[in-house]
Formats: sequence, structure tokens, C-alpha cells
Amino acid sequence: MSRGRLLAAALAAAAAIASIAACRRSSREPEVAGHALDVAPASARAAEPVDPTIPQPNRAIGVGDSVPDFSLTDQSGVAVRLSQYRGEPVGVTFLYTSCPDINACPMTTARFSRLDAMLREKKFGHLLVVTVDPEHDTPAVLKQYAEKAGADSKRWSFLTGEPAAVAEVASRFGVLYMRKDGRLLHQQAVAVVDSDGKLAAIYYGENWEPEQLLRDMEKARKG
Repeated sequence: MSRGRLLAAALAAAAAIASIAACRRSSREPEVAGHALDVAPASARAAEPVDPTIPQPNRAIGVGDSVPDFSLTDQSGVAVRLSQYRGEPVGVTFLYTSCPDINACPMTTARFSRLDAMLREKKFGHLLVVTVDPEHDTPAVLKQYAEKAGADSKRWSFLTGEPAAVAEVASRFGVLYMRKDGRLLHQQAVAVVDSDGKLAAIYYGENWEPEQLLRDMEKARKG
């Protein structure tokens, strides 16, 4: 088995383990751009060296746990910390701008656009989109993508950063990704961080709707 296949298999197997700490995981298989990953023996997983630019398995926090603070760069080139949104709920998801699967990133963007409109009407909340392709998705690229999505930077931020920093954030949300055969494979997930900085809800796969996330964000509001 090739090194790339072993790594892909290792990530898939670890994703299943990480589900223990997650709330409301989809009943479907762990998804990578809409498809399940292969599973390798534990001996094969243990043999793989750690790559800091790839999310590490078994590091996902659970619902009710505090989300470790992080700092990334938004589409305007401004540093953004998760902790700066304390006092209001935050919706978080992961995608990349050149994703070719209409049922993955483009669908997530469309749903966040609908959620953004709801939050604008409700006058609360913030949305964070973290790229899983930081080497390509620079602030300039994210700005163009955000403009096409009609995102208001006051409420909806697209984030990038050093690959290791992005991978660390993804690891904490249980989101795994890697490159294989020239393609970027990644899991789909959307989460809600409450006003105190704790994980309030998380969904894996595409089985969620903006209205569902809005209800979670309303419950996660301070007071």
C-alpha cells in the first residue's frame, strides 16, 4: 500500500474514533468531499509520521468544551481571533474556494449565505469560514470569493493562515483533510460556538440546514 493511501486510510479511521467526542454526528460515513475514506489497520496508522500541516486525529473537542482560541487572517488581511466574538454565538465551517464538488463547498457557501441573511435580520451572531487550502486561498483569493458570496465582512469572515495553524484549528473541530492524487479531500462540518466560547453544536456531512443552525445559535446566545 502506498504512503498516500496509508495516510488517507489513517485519517479515515481516526475520524470514526473522534466521533465519540462529537455531538449530533451524521449517521452517514465520515465524508471527504462527499465520499467515505478507506480504513487501514492500526499498525499502519501508527507507522505514519506526524505532519503538522495536516489535521491530527483524536484531538477533537466535545460539545460543552471550551474551543481553544486561535488567530487567523481574514479576507481583508486583518488578524481575527475567535475570542474577539465572546458575548455572541459564532457559526464555523471549513471549505476551499476551488472545490469542484457542488454538493460540498459550494453548497456550504450557499447555506451560509442564507444563514447570513437570517442573522442580518436578527441582528446577532458572526460566521467564520476556515479554508482547508491555505496555500492557495490567500486573503486576496478569499476576498474575491467572499464578494461573490455577498458576504458582509462585519458579520461573515473567511479565514486563512499558515498551514500548521489552520490544521490545528481543523483538528480541534474534528475536521480532517489531505491531498491525494492531486485532489484535496476533506470532511464537511459546521459548528456553533456559544457566547462563552464553548462548542454548542457540531454537524458532520451535508445533513444540516441554515434554519437548524440559526436555532442553535439562538440557543447559544448569552443570557
